[in-house]
Amino acid sequence: MENIKEIPYGIANFVEVAEQNMYYVDKTMFLPLLEKQPRNLFFIRPRRFGKSIFLSMLRAYYDIAQKEKFQKRFGNLWIGSRPTPLQGKFQVVYLDFSRASGGSGSLEENFNNYCGMVMDLFGKVYEPYYFPGFAQKMEEQPDFVSKLNYLNLHAAESGMKLYLIIDEYDNFTNIVLNEQGKDVYHALTHASGFYREIFKKFKGMFERIFMTGVSPVTLDDLTSGFNIGWNISTDYQFNMMLGFSETDVRTMFQYYKDAGQLQADADIEAMIREMKPWYNNYCFAEESLKRDPKMFNCDMVLYYLRNYITLGKSPKEMIDPNTRTDYNKMKKLIQLDKLDGNRKGVLRKITEEGQIITNLITTFPAKEIAKPEIFPSLLFYYGMLTITATRGSRLVLSIPNYNVRKQYYEFMLEEYQDKRHINLNNLMDLFDEMAYEG
Repeated sequence: MENIKEIPYGIANFVEVAEQNMYYVDKTMFLPLLEKQPRNLFFIRPRRFGKSIFLSMLRAYYDIAQKEKFQKRFGNLWIGSRPTPLQGKFQVVYLDFSRASGGSGSLEENFNNYCGMVMDLFGKVYEPYYFPGFAQKMEEQPDFVSKLNYLNLHAAESGMKLYLIIDEYDNFTNIVLNEQGKDVYHALTHASGFYREIFKKFKGMFERIFMTGVSPVTLDDLTSGFNIGWNISTDYQFNMMLGFSETDVRTMFQYYKDAGQLQADADIEAMIREMKPWYNNYCFAEESLKRDPKMFNCDMVLYYLRNYITLGKSPKEMIDPNTRTDYNKMKKLIQLDKLDGNRKGVLRKITEEGQIITNLITTFPAKEIAKPEIFPSLLFYYGMLTITATRGSRLVLSIPNYNVRKQYYEFMLEEYQDKRHINLNNLMDLFDEMAYEG
C-alpha cells in the first residue's frame, strides 16, 4: 500500500491532517446535527478527547476564505457528498484561550494582547471582503474590545456572517482560580470584570458561536453576562462526537495491518481487549447508556498504536507519559487543601468503592466547587468519573478505567504521605488487582 497515512498523534490541526495524508476518524456527520441546535453552543469534554481538532475541522468547513478547498479536504469524508447550505458561508474568529494566559503583563494585558493579535490576523485574511486598508485600520484599534466593535460595525455594513469559535474557553479562568484565588477569579467573571465584559460583547455580534472546555465552572459564572449559550455536553446526540468508538479503533487498526504497519500475525481483537480496561468506558449522557457504545480516549489509542507499530508490541507503560502535564493541571484545580469542604472524603469514597451515586450538576459557580455534592460533577467533566448506571433519578458515576484509577491512587498516596488517614491497604489491593488484570 502506497502513501500510508501517518498517525496524527498530538496533531490538532485538521487542515494539516487532511492535506498531509494523516489518518482521520470522521466526525463530519455531526455537522448537520449541530446546525439544528441553538446558534450559541457550549461543549465540555475531558482533556485529550479531540476537542481542538474538531474545532479546527469546524473552522475549515465554515470559513468562507477556505470555501474553495472543500473538496480537497472533505471530499472523502461523510460531509463531502452531503454539504450543508452553511458550508463556507462565514468569516471565522478563532480564539484559543490556552494561549491567552502567558506573558509578562497583567492578566488583562496578556489576554488583550493575544486576542488583539488574532483580530489583526483576521483583518489581513478577510480584507478582500471589505475595503483596501481594512486590515491596517483593524491594527490601529487600541484594544480587543475596540477591534471587536470595529469588526461588528463593518461586518453588519457589508452583510458578512461571523462565526466565533473558542477552544478552552475556561483555561484562562481556571489558571486564575488555581494561581490567584477565588477573589481574583470573582473580579474577572462578575460585575464589570473584563472577562465577563468580553462575553457580553460576543452576544449579538456573531451569528453562531461554538465554545469548548473541560469544566462548566466559567460557564455558570458568566451566565448573567452571556445568557444565550446552550450546553450540549450531556445531550445523547453528541455523546459520540468526540473520542473513538470500538468500531473506530478496529477500523483504524485494520487499516494499519493491511498497510503492513502491524505484523501479519497481530491480533487486533486482542489489542482492543488489552486497551479497553485502560482507555475505554466513557459515557457522557444518561440516554446513551443503552444506546451507544462506550468511548475510548482518542489520544491514548493513538499513543498505543504508535508504540505497537514501532515496537511490534504494546507499550511498556500503558499510560501516555505526556498526559502527566494534564494530570498536574487537573490536580491544581481540585487541589485538596485549597478550598473548604469535604472533597477529600469524596475522593476517598470513590477510590475505595470505585463509584458514587449522585446527581449530575450541569453548571456550577467556582464558589461551590468545594461542596461535596458538587465535586463528583466536576470530576465527571474532567473525565475522572463517567456514567455507568442509574439509581432512580440519580446517576452512578464510576471510575472509567485503569488509567484514571491510577490517578486516584496517586491522589490518595499523597494524602497518606501527608499523614492523613486513609485505608491505604484497600487502595493498594485495588491497584495490585488493576495491574494484574491489565
